[in-house]
Amino acid sequence: MSSTRRHFAIFTTASLPWMTGTSINPLFRAAYLAKDGDRDVTLVIPWLSLRDQELVYPNKIVFDSLLEHEGYVRRWIEERIDFKPSFGIKFYPGKIIRLSGATQDLPKSVICNVHGVNPKFLEVGKLKLKQLQTGEAAFTKGAYYIGKMVWSKGYRELLDLLSKYQTRLGGLEVDLYGSGEDSDEVRESAERLNLAVKVHPGRDHADPLFHDYKVFINPSTTDVVCTTSAEALAMGKIVICANHPSNEFFKQFPNCRIYNNDEEFVQVTLNALAEQPAPLTDMQMYDLSWEAATDRFMQAAEINLSVAEPRIHQASRAYFPTFLRTRKLTQSLEDASVYLHQALSGLEVTRCAFGAVPKTLQPDEQLRKDLGLASPTKRKRLKLKLMT
Repeated sequence: MSSTRRHFAIFTTASLPWMTGTSINPLFRAAYLAKDGDRDVTLVIPWLSLRDQELVYPNKIVFDSLLEHEGYVRRWIEERIDFKPSFGIKFYPGKIIRLSGATQDLPKSVICNVHGVNPKFLEVGKLKLKQLQTGEAAFTKGAYYIGKMVWSKGYRELLDLLSKYQTRLGGLEVDLYGSGEDSDEVRESAERLNLAVKVHPGRDHADPLFHDYKVFINPSTTDVVCTTSAEALAMGKIVICANHPSNEFFKQFPNCRIYNNDEEFVQVTLNALAEQPAPLTDMQMYDLSWEAATDRFMQAAEINLSVAEPRIHQASRAYFPTFLRTRKLTQSLEDASVYLHQALSGLEVTRCAFGAVPKTLQPDEQLRKDLGLASPTKRKRLKLKLMT
């Protein structure tokens, strides 16, 4: 009898202690995929040189060894779940890069939100539900936003909206929480516009400080799926966000208020401040959990070829005559595309042309030493002869 045990390797481009969805979501995914013990799971995260750690990680947290970093990651996740996760952690040499805020539309791609939230947020939501049911004051604070404090995360759009409609919003007070390279500019802009906005350093969204806020305003349109919006919904809050593909999953929840333009932003904000959040149902709580996210992931990942073939992107097929639209030709074209991508991405000049940081194709000597990697062998240059 052949074994049906499967091995999942989860690669991500960020790691704790950097508090971003790119580091947190893959970690929870690894833990929940490994929860029942039926799968072998490995989480592969970047190892940064000490110099880069100091630039990226908050509160001056740095690690002298892979073992020390791994220990930090494991302690963090074990403090937030009620089971002992059994998965491996591997490191690869990592450069600090800046990513775009959108994902490509690829052939055979399936859109599915496969993220969940930390169980602690759902516990807060259950507590708030109980308070609402017993007539207690569940939410005693107004509106807030939490996110990395860089302009691209929607801070400029939010400040502009609050400034433009300050009178109609009745002096709405908003607390902003975040750390980032634009923190000083955001604070100065809020003061210059004379807004009722307080700017605070970044904190863990699970901090009790956030439990009593009623309204979470998320102006960002640069996320793939905004983790903090999901967390706010799980805590029973009203979430105000733009009509954007990154927020599509959240539209199913009654407490998600979508706006399409400035006027709608003002209206949904006034309504949210005047209303109480709708109680979360058991099914809604489940849909936000990592158990549900893992189920969605398994269903999406296990689509076989015969099912996936009709999903081939229509735009990519439209360029070919009917007699060329065969599975064999499609596969050959995709294989050629992959080969071309791999070949070009291995050239320094091509990588730089597409936005990569110069001289980051290979890890530097310090990263090689930290990870125990051998020095690269020098490749011989190929001389091409022109035949005439």
